[in-house]
Amino acid sequence: MQRKHHKSTLERIRKVRAIVDRYYEAGNNSKCYKAVWQRYVCPLYPMSYRTFLSYLDIPTPPPPPPTALEQSLFEFWDDMPVYGK
Repeated sequence: MQRKHHKSTLERIRKVRAIVDRYYEAGNNSKCYKAVWQRYVCPLYPMSYRTFLSYLDIPTPPPPPPTALEQSLFEFWDDMPVYGK
């Protein structure tokens, strides 16, 4: 049975995962989970290493699909011709 988390906790978990996705590299000891936690996560979101690892195990719901306005923001760039190809 899984524990239900508050919305703010789930949002913090999403942000921590985004940091990990950006900086973690498997096999690189200078960018392992502990290094990412020490350099990037702990200064922004103070927590223990054990809590950090438990955050990585908690499933989060997928982000909501983009709205029509968000989708139309970059349609201008999609219609532009590509030069040099």
